[in-house]
Amino acid sequence: MISVNGNSWREIEVNKRLVQKFKQDFKFSENISKLLINRDYNQEEIHSLNNTINFKNPFTNDPDFIKSKKLILDYIKNKKKILIIGDYDVDGSVSTSMLIKFFQNINHSYDFYIPDRTSDGYGLSENLLEKLKNRLTDLVIVVDSGSKSHKAINYLNDLKIKSIIIDHHEISKPFPKSTVLINPKKTSLNYNQINLCASALVYFLIDILKKELNLDISTKLNLFLTALATICDVMPLRGLNRNIIIKAFKEYNYKNSYFINYLLTKIKKRNSLEYNDFGYLIGPILNSGGRLNKSNLPVNLITSSNKTEIKKISDNLINLNNIRKDIEKKIINEINEKDLILIKNKILIIKDLSIPEGLIGIIASRFLEKFNKTAIVITQSGNLLKGSARSNSEINIGSVINNGVMNKILDIGGGHQMAAGFSLKKNNFKKFKKYLSNYKILNSIKPNYYISKISSSAINLEFIKDMNKLSPFGNSNENPVFLIENLKIYKPRTINESHIFCLLKDDNKKIYDAIAFNVMNTKIKDYLLNYKNKIKVLCKFNLSGQKNNRINIHIVDIIT
Repeated sequence: MISVNGNSWREIEVNKRLVQKFKQDFKFSENISKLLINRDYNQEEIHSLNNTINFKNPFTNDPDFIKSKKLILDYIKNKKKILIIGDYDVDGSVSTSMLIKFFQNINHSYDFYIPDRTSDGYGLSENLLEKLKNRLTDLVIVVDSGSKSHKAINYLNDLKIKSIIIDHHEISKPFPKSTVLINPKKTSLNYNQINLCASALVYFLIDILKKELNLDISTKLNLFLTALATICDVMPLRGLNRNIIIKAFKEYNYKNSYFINYLLTKIKKRNSLEYNDFGYLIGPILNSGGRLNKSNLPVNLITSSNKTEIKKISDNLINLNNIRKDIEKKIINEINEKDLILIKNKILIIKDLSIPEGLIGIIASRFLEKFNKTAIVITQSGNLLKGSARSNSEINIGSVINNGVMNKILDIGGGHQMAAGFSLKKNNFKKFKKYLSNYKILNSIKPNYYISKISSSAINLEFIKDMNKLSPFGNSNENPVFLIENLKIYKPRTINESHIFCLLKDDNKKIYDAIAFNVMNTKIKDYLLNYKNKIKVLCKFNLSGQKNNRINIHIVDIIT
């Protein structure tokens, strides 16, 4: 089936006998059984669906973690100051904040620096270290970057400064010659380990340090912050990542965190905190600091214990996020689709030298949502071009960018499967386009899949709670899409000039609330606002309301 947006849709195909076996062996519904088979859940993941979540530190005996522990303990013992260099996104801010809180708890001297996106650029560089020369300590801990920072690490080595890199981005040999390099992608083939964000790696390192020092301090907030970073950094929500998030929500009462509570109050979040709120509410607010050149604000917020300061920083970040939304909307509306560069019907390039550097990533996300294609947004950064890419599961954009750096088409770059950033010389732009055109990408149109066709009469609380057994939903564990036929649209209205709310009525005249997000520049908008005949809706479900008992339909696509 082809949708009004031009997307191909199919029902997932699984072995019916295997579905019956899952239903019989595990007492799951047919839809849950189909999803578990289709997504290749292993026995440990299946067990976690109906049992208490628990996990051990997977890095207790890891050589790099042991080396890092010994090095940090040596500096603690000798009371030597440690410098932390983080990153300006949520993962980098949380990683940095957890280390700061750890050093605060043991009263150890530290300093930290979060690079400015515009003046410093991404990651650890020689220029950044030269800028920080008077603040450099005998040990520098780099979090959420560094896996490609050969020259910067050589700079530190020349100064006899020891370094620990804690990173999760794509990496290739030769590795930077840091004193210790923690990056599971370096050697591990373990799915759980190679898909952890930097905050998770820091969480487990602090856990090892805490046990070694026999500290009686709670790490529940750390786990909660790690869950926040995991969701915001679009990590796969399977296995250990999923367990981290579920355990964090179960064990930590977010109302004990003044900054989280205050943010939710200010944005008028009335019902209880949900998994999606990390990615759609809290994450964008924290990220706005880095996007609009106030990169220290998130770390200052997370690490502060002063309520007056927390209120002031929170208000500032909320205001920056509102400014970001306005700028983003204006830029997207002004981009002419005729100017988009399409490569192999898989990759969109949006080159606009007027876009602020801090917004290219989120604009790439918007074009990914709209066209369901990997999107690369490129703007000007001094004498260079700077790009940010967001991808679907079809293309590992981190590998594409890393390969471009290795082939000297890009000056610098890095990332993971779903997101990447890079810089290149202006006269290399044509080479970059040619490189993407020649890159081995499957040319077949990848269909989108829905789990099954259901009757509208099947939509009830029990049905949705059954689906939510697989939550939290996100990368590699998407909220399942269903097909519902014979619905009519009533009373559509736009919300915040971005979304459309409407009522959907079935043949039995039952009415459902429905919303389509970020569709104002798509054909879905035209159909929701103007189409009078019956439609087929591809949709997801979620619950809202103070008692979590209000059913919401999220319209993904439409078929006429």
